[in-house]
Amino acid sequence: MPVLTDRQRIELALPAYFLYALTGAPDVFVPADPDLAARAEEDIAELRGNLRTACLEPFADLTPAKRQALIRRLERVKRQTTTDWHERPAIDLMLMLWCFLQDLTDREVLILWEGSAMDRAMKRLMPMCKHVISPH
Repeated sequence: MPVLTDRQRIELALPAYFLYALTGAPDVFVPADPDLAARAEEDIAELRGNLRTACLEPFADLTPAKRQALIRRLERVKRQTTTDWHERPAIDLMLMLWCFLQDLTDREVLILWEGSAMDRAMKRLMPMCKHVISPH
């Protein structure tokens, strides 16, 4: 198995990390029926758990000190990239990232392994995003 560079590890972690950050924002996902609120919370918790796992996977084989250094670097990259995101609705950002990831997977730039944490997160996220995109 080829050894990943630090840059490659950050690049692999960023999509999941961005989505993880956005899914924690208030009112990103609002259930269509208030009676489904408890189920929605469970779905979002599962989605966030998979995203968290996916963003940490590229660092799994590193020593704790190296892992922490790269996670700090990941956080710096996120802060630099998302400085103006507070001015935009979180759902718009979520859909933008979704389209970006969909493009990467469609062109096979990013290949999601069946059953991986990111694959599970994308499968959970797909119906949520399609509901927003599809006409009512």
